[in-house]
Amino acid sequence: MLRHLASLSRLLPHGTSHRVECVGLSRGTCFISESSRRLGGSASGVWQKSSTQQASAPVSTTLVATRHSSKHRPRNKIYNVLETMPKKVDVKELQGIRLARRQKVRKYPPSTVYLQVLGSGSPGGSRALYVFTEQARYLFNCGEGTQRLAHEHKVKLSMTEHILITHKDWENVGGLPGILLTLQDTGVPEIILHGPPGIDSLYYDTRHFMRFRDLNIEYRHYAENNGIIGEGTDPLIIQCVPLWDNMEESINSGNSGELDADKGTSEEVEDLFSYEKPWMKKRPNQSNDHYMNPTVKRQRQEESTKCRNMAVAYICRPPPKAGALKLEKCVKAGVPAGPLLGELKRGQDVTLPNGNVVRAADVTEPDDPGPVFIVMEAPTIGYLDALLESSAFTQYQSSAKCEGDLAEVVVHFTPAEVMAHPQYQEWMARFSPSTSHIVINNESSCMGSEAVHRIQYKLNNLSERLFPLLKDAGIPFKDISTVEESITSTNGSSTECVKVSEKVSVQQKDTNCKRDSSSQFLIGPVHQATTLLTYNIRPKKTLDTSNGLVLCPDAYLKECYEQENFETILLNCKAKLQAPLLEEQNSCDISENYPNIIFLGTGSCIPNKTRNTSGILVNISATKSLLMDCGEGTYGQIVRLFGFEESDNVLRKLVAVYVSHLHADHHIGFIRLLNARKKAFHRAGLHDVPKLFLLAPSKIMAYLASYHANFEPIMQNFTLIGNQRLLSDDLNLDQEIYNNLCSHLDMKAISMTFVIHCQNSFGVALTHKNGWKLVYSGDTMPCQGLVDIGKNCDLLIHEATMEDELEEDARIKTHCTTSQAIQVGRDMNARYIVLTHFSQRYSKVPLLKDLPAQVGIAFDNMKICFRDLPTLHHMHEALVAMFAEDYDDMLEKTAKKRAARERLTESLKTRKVIPL
Repeated sequence: MLRHLASLSRLLPHGTSHRVECVGLSRGTCFISESSRRLGGSASGVWQKSSTQQASAPVSTTLVATRHSSKHRPRNKIYNVLETMPKKVDVKELQGIRLARRQKVRKYPPSTVYLQVLGSGSPGGSRALYVFTEQARYLFNCGEGTQRLAHEHKVKLSMTEHILITHKDWENVGGLPGILLTLQDTGVPEIILHGPPGIDSLYYDTRHFMRFRDLNIEYRHYAENNGIIGEGTDPLIIQCVPLWDNMEESINSGNSGELDADKGTSEEVEDLFSYEKPWMKKRPNQSNDHYMNPTVKRQRQEESTKCRNMAVAYICRPPPKAGALKLEKCVKAGVPAGPLLGELKRGQDVTLPNGNVVRAADVTEPDDPGPVFIVMEAPTIGYLDALLESSAFTQYQSSAKCEGDLAEVVVHFTPAEVMAHPQYQEWMARFSPSTSHIVINNESSCMGSEAVHRIQYKLNNLSERLFPLLKDAGIPFKDISTVEESITSTNGSSTECVKVSEKVSVQQKDTNCKRDSSSQFLIGPVHQATTLLTYNIRPKKTLDTSNGLVLCPDAYLKECYEQENFETILLNCKAKLQAPLLEEQNSCDISENYPNIIFLGTGSCIPNKTRNTSGILVNISATKSLLMDCGEGTYGQIVRLFGFEESDNVLRKLVAVYVSHLHADHHIGFIRLLNARKKAFHRAGLHDVPKLFLLAPSKIMAYLASYHANFEPIMQNFTLIGNQRLLSDDLNLDQEIYNNLCSHLDMKAISMTFVIHCQNSFGVALTHKNGWKLVYSGDTMPCQGLVDIGKNCDLLIHEATMEDELEEDARIKTHCTTSQAIQVGRDMNARYIVLTHFSQRYSKVPLLKDLPAQVGIAFDNMKICFRDLPTLHHMHEALVAMFAEDYDDMLEKTAKKRAARERLTESLKTRKVIPL
């Protein structure tokens, strides 16, 4: 109830302060008190929540609830507001519902079981296999971007109970933190992690910047219960098969950059969400007390380090299911409706009243013993000896005792170079030729998202320079025979035909099934994975490619031209964008193409279909670049925009990564980017990889050091410089190190300031040796410190999470509204401002009352140079027309909020509320 009252307080007009009395809490009624004197009587009957006034927000609200009787109080307008306003989801209630449902549905074996590829394993893409049963869902591996793909393709994760990891590698676990948050929000009560020891350390190490308050996360050791996952009532029975790298390979792979996990984690890490509870300096985490026991911690660390070169395969089988009853045959045999049908269904022969015996086998489908499927990864050739020597797979290969034990399908997460090895080919050939193989690895090219292409084609029609088409070529184009059809305007006149299909190749490769004719082994059908490739295990064993993704560029543009007056607005916008550049932009000595800025992620909190989490690539020159923030999927955005080969060049130019603060949506993609950069140098034949500068809050080291100790060596690939050492008013970095940093980035000065968000949040100002100045706010409320370091900058990139109507929400969450962000730019006399970090409620265009001439709006995969800045504001009208339906929906929601606020204000007046 108090949460609802807190939400209600946001409806109050700014600059007002009221006392709200809540009575009859059990019935959910709410009234406005005419007197505040009664509220100070009994302390035992009162709960009070106060929000103190801050400099940037004049609102001060006090909510008081008492246990007075509401029998004689009439219903009023406030009650109606509360009755119709959206309620906060009760996660605990959802969890109870799910637990009750689970107990009910597990009385019977699953009737439907299928495997669906979520992430195909393509370079830059996710790698994840989703297994569906009616009673529960399973997720095998969870790479970066899994959460985003599940959202786009409406894959229901709410009944997920088990996440199974095949090997401790970021490609398998990078999306795990985001998925766990999503599962928590959907009411999942518990998730069980399976895989090599130490994978649960990722959860423990991220608990300081990710909130897992309502989700119990448990690690189940691979050897527990003799390696068997599940019981008789579970929808899948899974056998864990550990595979070890041979000793020589283990020694070679373990020598690089060994680090004790205790190093770098000895200092206590602050809770980044403690600002939500000012009276709590640290939030206790009682569920993880066992981690803090020094002896237990050391034992777990030793086992985790030992198992770093270990993989786990999973042999999965649904429980047997009795054959379905054939009613037509029962009728033909004269079986009457009633209990005899039930006996036949249970496999019992029955005798009819006329003496005839009906055999159950004659009127039922054959029993389904439960098809077997195997999930497998051999990360390197060092695992192949153990794979060939393992006897766990033998009973499901060609030597199986009965046909029902033959593996139906094997899913391979094994890299392409290992799969091509003769030993691995030999292992595959041991399976029956009828066994299918699905390959989820780096040979795939499908990154899995059609939605990002849809919006990019629309924006590219607005400006090919600012919104280049994506180089992700893994999704085929739909063959549309009507590409010559003209798009007509609303007045009926014919316009120029848009032939987008002529810009791109319409060749479609058949990647669904392939056989290696050069192989000396006979192997069943091999299917290279694409997103949504489905293999049905029960009731029918079939491969389903009907959900395959296709691109329809002409259809995307047609959607735009169907909007009223879009063509006229578009032509007007294009003319303005192509107009001669203003003279003032040449006031700085800036080359034509540098610096250029590429927005890789412009959304906040979680990724959605059109906006990824924060990431901004600043190309300082043709040979040097800087990445500002690195949310989940940032590397994937680089590959999607530039293509795989060119993305290697982008990574080799990368000199430094700046992390503004430690919320996960600003840095969780760093490890994958770091690994990809190392591989990019190796592919170019350069094995002496220069260290990457990491400018971040120093507390990030605890998380990175633990990953290094538990998963794979990474510490040798970067040098950390704490942001707090670069404060403009307290520079305490060694001058030689500072000069070296500036030299590597071609900067004259790098200065930072604390901003108003979570603990250790920073804004940064970069001054180039040629004179231009760039400022990035990170996440913050309006902040004077940022204004001070950003004075007279050429470009301010500022977060604008919420619309102006939600100023109180922005204050509570320590973010900015669009108008606040623009005002910060004016206060620092910024020449131009680009707004970014929009709430995911504004997936297309943020709500703005007006857009000043010096302000632009950022989109994912948008590339700008300084010469583009004077024209960015011209796009706003065209963007509103392009996404008119979404914009109108947002306007309608805003109008409803405004009307509710006005009704509340009027009701307060009629009740003669005494202001505080």
